[in-house]
Amino acid sequence: MNQRMKQFVCGAALTAFLTVTPGLGSAATYTVQNGDNLWLIGTKYSTTADQLKKLNGLRSDSLFIGQKLIVPDPPEFMMTAVRYGDTLWKIAQRQGVPITKLIAANTQLANPNNIWPGLEIRIPKIPGAYLNGVLPLAKGTYTPFYNNYAEARAWSAEGPAVRAHEGVDVFAAKGTPVYSALGGTVVKAGWNEYGGWRLTIRVDDSTEFYYAHLSKYAAGMKEGVQVTAGQLIGYVGSTGYGPEGTEGQFVPHLHFGIYKRTPTYKPIDPYLILKWWSL
Repeated sequence: MNQRMKQFVCGAALTAFLTVTPGLGSAATYTVQNGDNLWLIGTKYSTTADQLKKLNGLRSDSLFIGQKLIVPDPPEFMMTAVRYGDTLWKIAQRQGVPITKLIAANTQLANPNNIWPGLEIRIPKIPGAYLNGVLPLAKGTYTPFYNNYAEARAWSAEGPAVRAHEGVDVFAAKGTPVYSALGGTVVKAGWNEYGGWRLTIRVDDSTEFYYAHLSKYAAGMKEGVQVTAGQLIGYVGSTGYGPEGTEGQFVPHLHFGIYKRTPTYKPIDPYLILKWWSL
């Protein structure tokens, strides 16, 4: 089982108290809440438990309520200071981001209408493409995710072999509905030894979206089918890492990847796009 998932403990909603930490550049402090652990806090700030331990000089995984931790600002955000006379609407207009996404990026604000000069707020980074896509999993159905694109993976059909992870994993319970992020054409369906029951959907002439480890497909999903953004295409599972029918080799999750077809077929990091869709 993935070590991060072993550490998972359900608890109270995470409540961050964000303050600039002198000497650490783009960093903040987080106050440990009831039910927290390093994995939960790490996923909220797009980092890992090991990185949090190093950043805070921790020798164990133990935490206590009220403990202050140094955390990095998630890479999907930029920080900016509120100017005199600013409102979130003015900041959104100045930064070129929708006001709804600006508010969603700053959940630490008890009242979005109450901001003051000098206050540091987060500006979501705008992806270079696919701004109008939808997150493949509905809000409230998945756990916070971090960027594990390009992490090392050891399984292969020929035996242990280190390879780079070509997508981002979003953990959710088996059977959680999966939706198409954009409209397109199903170009691959069926079993893959790595991805299990997977779907590859071509969304434009140069790009394909990859949905892997599904427990099953939605009705009618097969090669050649046209799908629309937000359409149900399948359900979260833990299939793959073996011959057809293999499952349970890892915690259920959706593996989402983006592949560019030209000039050569290769993966790109989908994390920033997923985070934009999640706001």
